[in-house]
Amino acid sequence: MIKKIISLTLAWTFLVSTISGLVLFISPPGRIAYWANWNIIGFTKTQWAQLHITTTLLIVFIVIWHLYYNWKPFTSYMKNKITKAFSATKELIISLAIVLVIVTGSFTQVPPFNWIVNLSDYISEEWEVNYGTPPYNHAELDTLKIFTKRLNINFDIASSKLNKNGIKFNEHDILLTIAIENNLSPQDIYRMIDTNNGIEHNIKKLEGAGLGKKTLSQVCTLRGLNIEHVLQLFKEQGISGYSDDKFKDIALKNNVTPTDLLQIIEEDN
Repeated sequence: MIKKIISLTLAWTFLVSTISGLVLFISPPGRIAYWANWNIIGFTKTQWAQLHITTTLLIVFIVIWHLYYNWKPFTSYMKNKITKAFSATKELIISLAIVLVIVTGSFTQVPPFNWIVNLSDYISEEWEVNYGTPPYNHAELDTLKIFTKRLNINFDIASSKLNKNGIKFNEHDILLTIAIENNLSPQDIYRMIDTNNGIEHNIKKLEGAGLGKKTLSQVCTLRGLNIEHVLQLFKEQGISGYSDDKFKDIALKNNVTPTDLLQIIEEDN
């Protein structure tokens, strides 16, 4: 009975861990997830991460328990069928080779392993194109008063706008708390109080945060730029690259920094 419970628990836990892992694979960066209150079936990125950590640790525990009850069959895979002594069996060598290839490929990021990482980066960064980006990193963790001050927004005007929209808040509450208590996202609060029309874009021009993992096409979309025009600018500067290349990869390939590329783009706009 115990063996059956262990096997079934392992199967169900593995299923849950797989689902949570896939969700995290396609999830946006933390700065976007918290800013836009991103969730899947009502669970936030933090909750999915907590679930994944818990189930992964549970799997480790169950696997150890499973091996305890199946130690003889397990060790038999590593024994010579005739002498019954431990030896480098064909099954053992193949299994170790598979693991070694995966570990080496993951560390060196050679194809096809880098394809997986690139796909995750692309999907993750695409959320920012769709949801927008915070005016600065971890903006949701600042109090409303500090947030408005950093963005040069008049606090009294901002407070008045929130009151007119029926938003309950305290000036010392952080933006994330205000958003959660009113069933909104920090982004929704910002849109209500933004009196500067475009301050977010201007700040991102100066900071350029999080651009490295984005493709050149995604960077252009975020900044409202024509990709063909940017590629022509790069060509004139002797910079080679393609629209689907990562920003940091273009910089690395041309022996410049991402900041240098950003400067080329910004000076023309």
